Amino acid sequence: MVIRRLSVFAQVISAVGHLRLNSNVKIMKPFLSLVLLVVFTLPTFGQKKWREVDLRVNGIGSGTSYSTVVRKLGKPLRSKKERLAANSACSGSAETHLTLFYSGLEVTLLGDGRGRKLEVYSMEVTSKKWSASGVGIGADAQDVLTKFGEPNSKEEESGETIFYYTTKDNLGGVDFHFRNNKLVKVEMTETLC
Repeated sequence: MVIRRLSVFAQVISAVGHLRLNSNVKIMKPFLSLVLLVVFTLPTFGQKKWREVDLRVNGIGSGTSYSTVVRKLGKPLRSKKERLAANSACSGSAETHLTLFYSGLEVTLLGDGRGRKLEVYSMEVTSKKWSASGVGIGADAQDVLTKFGEPNSKEEESGETIFYYTTKDNLGGVDFHFRNNKLVKVEMTETLC
């Protein structure tokens, strides 16, 4: 892309070189500035700006520590811990994945091989008990559109309509699942690999 820009720049300079440099030099500087501005911003035109959602449930979101999750959500109904060896983990280092199960809410955290530094990387909401950034299960599709704007994409799958957004800083995805125009599930997952 940089080579293409430089090629276009060289063509512009060549074309400008054919102009006579005389008393019109005052016109040349603004003209060249405008041409350079256009040439170096062309690749950004047409690029889609991804719609990002910073999904929070009771103040819990991507990167929230284990201690904060338990303090804000309380003790889970149950939990499941999985340890991965370095050769099986995305990071290339040993990892611990801890899933906390609440009624209608699953929160999964990622930490080092010893289970330290656990932070949220995934959540799934399926109960009206929990608000997902101000939108609750049972909300209409229009409520989600009003709150978060048009999704990056939509899909029909197994009787569900799914709105796809990206997470804050484009670290993963946030999906809103609808059946009969009613929100039935919200998922947030960071991309680990």
